[in-house]
Amino acid sequence: MNTDQRDASLLGRTSPTRRRLVVVPVLAVLLGSVAALGIPGPVASAAGAPPKPVYYLALGDSMAAGTGASTTATRYVNVLYQHEVGRFPTLQLDNIACGGATTTSMIDGPGCSYATGTQLGDAEAFLRAHPKQVAFVTIDIGANNVDGCQVGETISPSCVADGLAHITSELPQILSGLQDAYPGVAVYGMTYYDPFLGEWLDGSAGQTVAQQSESLVLDLNALLTQVDTAAGAATADPATLFQTTDFALTGTYLGATEPQNVADVCNWTLFCSDGGNIHPNDTGHALVAQAFEEVIDGLSVSTSPLPTATVKQTYSGALTAVGGHPAYHWSLAPGSGALPPGLRLRSNGTFAGRPTASGVYPFTARVVDTRLKITDAPAADQTTATLSLTVQT
Repeated sequence: MNTDQRDASLLGRTSPTRRRLVVVPVLAVLLGSVAALGIPGPVASAAGAPPKPVYYLALGDSMAAGTGASTTATRYVNVLYQHEVGRFPTLQLDNIACGGATTTSMIDGPGCSYATGTQLGDAEAFLRAHPKQVAFVTIDIGANNVDGCQVGETISPSCVADGLAHITSELPQILSGLQDAYPGVAVYGMTYYDPFLGEWLDGSAGQTVAQQSESLVLDLNALLTQVDTAAGAATADPATLFQTTDFALTGTYLGATEPQNVADVCNWTLFCSDGGNIHPNDTGHALVAQAFEEVIDGLSVSTSPLPTATVKQTYSGALTAVGGHPAYHWSLAPGSGALPPGLRLRSNGTFAGRPTASGVYPFTARVVDTRLKITDAPAADQTTATLSLTVQT
């Protein structure tokens, strides 16, 4: 998550090594029970043979590699792995993240020791070697493109612009490479919290840096989410769990009242307690894992009220889903009430047409995600929700 030099000093060596956790496959799985729960479970390769393992491939920078965590078990990748074993009983973890990684180094190097020479190359090779066996991929990348842009008590706009430009051109290449190696693989990116909010504690100059950095992180996260979405990847959102934009004086750090986002960063990372170390502590790693869990595990429909429509006017409301794996496919559920006359629901969740009659129209929407089949279990997650659309004259 930081530069190679900072990561090397934090890890106490010149080049972080690959971190792997291999879990012995479960020898017996009650497939009927798994199927009944709707969990994609492994299928035995032959009668009486143990089921094939499925894999979680972790990619990214020093945060994915575990820097800041006190033990291997408290690294966010490992916390997430332990959680997902409940859904994928033969899940194995392959973590090839590298401290100091940027979007550039993932593609071209240098970096950690990889058989192909680069992190992306090894990831692609792993995906090709395990068809129909990869449950999901997580990737945190992009912070190192910009987190070296603070110079003293200022942030260099040109440095930030250059870092974002590299993300704009290179992250799509990374995501495309993963999809080419394993078409339809479920990939989950993430937003970043803002460690430099901790500068707030250094007085007025530090508070200026904190506010500038918050703006930078918002731009970074918007870009990461945009690129993920365009590539069909979902985005976990640690930035929201860290309350990155909340400057309200409702937080507490070392007994003092601080802005909520500042207190969260100081309490959940090492920045304020360890000389500007930007990495999460065990609590922060757990929150990053939670952000991924929320996206990977659940698909739900937002039940926020839809905007009111007006008779004979084009309606611009849209349905939204959270979690699962985009892109989503929308339809009316069997037995649903009718939409207002003149309107129809498009498969992307938007509405077409102009309503011709006023009233309140309850209906049940169905959304299906595009999780790739890794076994003979159903390939997609789906859910429904009952909503209503009001049409005024």
